[in-house]
Amino acid sequence: MERFTSSVPGAGVSAPSGIASNLRLFTTALIIIISDQVVKRVVVTVLGMGETRDVWGTFFRLTRTENTGAAFGIFRGQGTWFIIISALAAAAIVFFRREIARMRSLHQMAFGLVLGGAIGNLIDRVRLGAVVDYLDLGFGGARWPAFNIADSAITIGVVLLAVHLVFMSEPGSSGSSTDSLGPSAESEGESGVDDVV
Repeated sequence: MERFTSSVPGAGVSAPSGIASNLRLFTTALIIIISDQVVKRVVVTVLGMGETRDVWGTFFRLTRTENTGAAFGIFRGQGTWFIIISALAAAAIVFFRREIARMRSLHQMAFGLVLGGAIGNLIDRVRLGAVVDYLDLGFGGARWPAFNIADSAITIGVVLLAVHLVFMSEPGSSGSSTDSLGPSAESEGESGVDDVV
């Protein structure tokens, strides 16, 4: 039987994988957004501003603070700029979702972490004018600046992407992974269609 090849981009055997990849990206982001906002609501309800509760001795505490700057309390007082930056970062990831869908699973999840974290903190900035922070780590008076789940997600996502880019990326290796939708994955899928037909 004559083989039929669709000329529509993303059609054919690669479409299910693309849908699954976008689902991985947005599911990761949604999990971060929901968990971040739920925990923040609980913290705001239970703790007064500046109030602290020990969770694991004095090393791990819950301390309610507000941050008008970036993650971990840096660049305070620049809330408007970070609303713009967060919105642009989230929009860029959504805009390039098709390209991200062709990347490895780890990359898709990393971008999902960044997307979820950016939106989680963006909600706070728009709704409250500041980001609610509460995770407080340290020993005695030497403590890391308070942060939240969204901050952690952004940091982990960026670190995963940076580590892979610097230490694990090799020329010509992008199409060798089964998690990638490179030319090799598409050719294998087309071969399977020929066998069926």
